[in-house]
Amino acid sequence: MSDKMNYKRFFELLDTKSALIVGVVGGLLSMGTIGFVVMGVLVLQNRIDLSGANKTNVQKYNNSPVAAAVPQPQDTAPSPVVPKSDRPKVELFVMSYCPYGLQMEKAYLPAWDLLKNKADIDVKFVSYAMHGKKEIDENTRQYCIQKNYQEKYISYLNCFTGEDNFGKCLSAVGLSDDKLASCVSATDKQFNISGNFDDQSKWLSGRYPIYAVNGDLNDKYSVQGSPTLVINGVQAEAGRTPEAVKQAICNAFNNPPAECKKQLANTPFQPGFGLNAQ
Repeated sequence: MSDKMNYKRFFELLDTKSALIVGVVGGLLSMGTIGFVVMGVLVLQNRIDLSGANKTNVQKYNNSPVAAAVPQPQDTAPSPVVPKSDRPKVELFVMSYCPYGLQMEKAYLPAWDLLKNKADIDVKFVSYAMHGKKEIDENTRQYCIQKNYQEKYISYLNCFTGEDNFGKCLSAVGLSDDKLASCVSATDKQFNISGNFDDQSKWLSGRYPIYAVNGDLNDKYSVQGSPTLVINGVQAEAGRTPEAVKQAICNAFNNPPAECKKQLANTPFQPGFGLNAQ
C-alpha cells in the first residue's frame, strides 16, 4: 500500500475531535518551520543580532544615526512673576477673528465687568492679522469704540463674541459705522493700516498683513499671538474661564477688593463665536 493510501486510511480512522487536534498541531508545526526560516534569513542579512538588539530601530537625520523616539531633555523657563499694584493694569492682546482669542474674550468679559472700577482693563490687538481684511476692519472698529465710546465697549464685545454680526452689535449699543467713520479714517492714516495691507512685501512671513495700532506694546511685551494676557507689564497665565481670569487679576492687587470674593463661572466657552460652554 502506498504512503498516500496509508495517510488517507489514517485520517479516515480519526473521529472529528481527533482530526481537529491533529490539524491544529500540524498547522502550528508548519508556522514554526516558516518562522525559523524567516529568522535564519534575517540573521544572514545581519538585520537581527542574536544578542537581542534590533538594528532596524534607528532613524537617520543629516546622515547621522539617531535612536528612534528617544525624548530629549528641554529647558523650561519659569513663568515670570506678575508684580502687584494698588490698581492693576490688565491688557488682553487678540486678533478679533481668532477662535481662541474670542474664547478668551468670553472669559475675560465677566471678570472685566466685575473689576472695571478697581483695575485698568482693556483689549488690544496683535500686530499682525491672520483672518483677512474683515479682521483688520473689525480690529479698527473695536479700537475706535474703546477710544471714543469706552462705556459701550463691553456690551458691544459681549454681543460680537456671541455672533459674527458687527452691524447688529453696533445697533444694540446705539452706534453705527457712520459714527465711527472719522476715527476709523484717522486711525488708518496714523498707522498706515490700508497701506500695510496693500503692500504684501511687508507682510509677516509673506503671509500675514501687519496691523500696527498696538505694535509698540506688542514689541514691549513680546506678544507673539492671540490671545496673550499681560498684567502689570508682564505676560500672565490664566485659564480660559471667567473665574480663572478673575483670579489672575485679583492676584495682582496689593490688597484685593471685595469683588474678588465673588465666584464667577469656571467652565470654558467654546472657541470662536457663540456663547455655549465647551
